[in-house]
Amino acid sequence: MSRRQPEGSIPHERPFRFVQASASGPVVLPTVTASESFPPSLPLPLVAEAMAQAILLADPPPAGAPLRLLGLDQVVLRQPVEAGQRLEVEVHREARFGKLARYTCRMLAAGKLVAEGRITVGF
Repeated sequence: MSRRQPEGSIPHERPFRFVQASASGPVVLPTVTASESFPPSLPLPLVAEAMAQAILLADPPPAGAPLRLLGLDQVVLRQPVEAGQRLEVEVHREARFGKLARYTCRMLAAGKLVAEGRITVGF
């Protein structure tokens, strides 16, 4: 594919691209509408995908290495993620094992926890 990928190494585009960079860190953009194929609130699998995409912005893989989502552990939705909410994702790398890395992610809306989980990726 010769097209330039948005936000560096994030391979997704709208409507499946959920994050953008900001000065304070990765920001999730759940800009779903009734006319799209997503419900008005994001289901847990899409929230987990948004957190995984945030890892690409917070801790990019080595140049040219694709990032693969390998595992989700203890991913919990604490409250609904509604369309139009401004969300921020905190990403903390717990460990790196060769070409594997495990992260703890927390998604916040107005400073309140809406989702959290541990994500394992490979590159």
